[in-house]
Amino acid sequence: MGAARRLVDADTGELILYAPYAFSGAHIQVDKARVAAITESKEFTPSQKFLVLWWIGISPEGMAPLRATGADIAKKVGMTTDAVGKINRKLFERRILIERGRIGNYRLYRISPYIAFHGSGAEQREAIKTCNPPDIPGFDNNTPTRWEAQ
Repeated sequence: MGAARRLVDADTGELILYAPYAFSGAHIQVDKARVAAITESKEFTPSQKFLVLWWIGISPEGMAPLRATGADIAKKVGMTTDAVGKINRKLFERRILIERGRIGNYRLYRISPYIAFHGSGAEQREAIKTCNPPDIPGFDNNTPTRWEAQ
């Protein structure tokens, strides 16, 4: 391990305080416009919006599915298994979640790579070729979000 690095102001020679890059865990690319469209839509319930954000944070690297049952997810997020199942099916119908395998009759999901992806940009470009874009009410890829339009 190398010596600690210090930043020094070039003009004054004074030590510059800084915070190291210390975010915890893995990082992902997120389509801010699609996430904004989902979270601002009146067609999604607060519970559906919550699970979309949960899926963004929990989906594994690349295109791997989350290997968890509805009961496992329900315990993690504080919902009933039935509620998680209904929400996941609704998100799957809108292609916000995509199926990436099965265990018996149980579908294994992950968030659409159009919404969020853990991997390189090149890997994400390849991943979106494997599925159709999500159906997000009010989303238009060519329209700036209300924040960008201001």
